[in-house]
Amino acid sequence: MAYATETSDRRRRRALRAGTPLAALLVAALLIWQGSNAAFSATTDNTNDAWATGNLALTNNGGGTSYSGTTAALFTEATLKPGDTGAKCITVQSGGTLAGDLKLYRGAVSGTNGAALAGVLDVTVDAVSVAATTNVQANCVGYTGGTAGAVYNGTLNGMPSTYAAASGTAVAAGTQRVVYRIGWTVNPAADNSVQSSSAQADLIWEIN
Repeated sequence: MAYATETSDRRRRRALRAGTPLAALLVAALLIWQGSNAAFSATTDNTNDAWATGNLALTNNGGGTSYSGTTAALFTEATLKPGDTGAKCITVQSGGTLAGDLKLYRGAVSGTNGAALAGVLDVTVDAVSVAATTNVQANCVGYTGGTAGAVYNGTLNGMPSTYAAASGTAVAAGTQRVVYRIGWTVNPAADNSVQSSSAQADLIWEIN
């Protein structure tokens, strides 16, 4: 019986020795789990970040009193001869939320013998920024800018036909108005080659 008891004790000791590493692993795992769940934490956030674009918008008064994106011809001159001259004003309004560079250029020249007449039609363009409530009409009453052609001075043929080639006027954001004085003269040296001729072109304002 003593032998049986000794054998049983040895078995229990072997079982305890075998179970010790497993128990140690379980204890370590439990400590790690408890540590990961007991750690301090904090967060901060910056919410609802957003981006939105502004806009550019142009209208003109066509030399009159109401503003529109497209207006009828400012010039309808006829029966001209060398030396004839004239000038008209038009007010352009920028109503966008962005500032930009406002420029005037012409469209394609057409008409009967149009290129020849456009070559002897001298054009001066001047511009002046005015109050957002100022409305200068075709007769140029109230215009306070220059007349020497600071924006453009040349022939209708030579007038810039693209935005990139034109001179600009800086315009701030919000409602802004710029008055353009456009003068013209049939060159006194024009000869018989431009009799019974006509020249037609769109005037185009663009802001970028």
